[in-house]
Amino acid sequence: MPDARPRRRAPGARRAELLHLLEEHEGDGLAISELASATGLHPNTVRAHLEVLVREGRARHHTDPRPVPGRPRELYLSDGTAPGSRNYELLARLLAGELAALSPDPAASAVAAGRQWSEHHGSPSGPPPALDPSGARDSVADRRDELAPVLRMLRTTGFAPALSADGAAVELHHCPFRELAEEQPEIVCGAHLGLIQGTLARIGAGVTATAILPFVEPGLCLARLEAPAGEASDAAPHLSP
Repeated sequence: MPDARPRRRAPGARRAELLHLLEEHEGDGLAISELASATGLHPNTVRAHLEVLVREGRARHHTDPRPVPGRPRELYLSDGTAPGSRNYELLARLLAGELAALSPDPAASAVAAGRQWSEHHGSPSGPPPALDPSGARDSVADRRDELAPVLRMLRTTGFAPALSADGAAVELHHCPFRELAEEQPEIVCGAHLGLIQGTLARIGAGVTATAILPFVEPGLCLARLEAPAGEASDAAPHLSP
């Protein structure tokens, strides 16, 4: 006898449905109450899914500017309402493919490109926090303070970073180029490693990033940190299997 119980839809399918509704109303946007009514989901569930879509850069929200009485409505729109926003993935694929074709060592070239961009275009940063005369870093809190500019850079570029509990790695909980990273990790992860290395060098940190370990868990990559034996290397990232 067939199972008559309703099947629960996966979170990805629900977010895809919400995104489809937003795309259909891209000129005006939709409120949470309207999305809840259209999908049959609880407003709190809709809000949680929308927060993920916004964090992933697939949707955005704004306050309804119409001068109507009462509390202004918060409206959500698909990222397609921002002109040209959907072209970046295509551009990234084109550039990654060109780098793979032209460079004898695409991974090392990607690291070097990331370092160069960070060193020349990164936001100005003050010196790292003062340490005791021995230069020791005795706590994870010290390292977190020292790496604040790096974490800020990664946060603003969409990586949802956090320092690991032992301070030995930066956890990257979201990859802005996940699909491309799965296809060409040596180039995408290499560029991300270079960004981190360049920022660390620019702020004079006492550690460098030596490797990106992609997808050690679903939705989690690690940037491994070590005290450099000499100059920070431009070598290609070591990628875990």
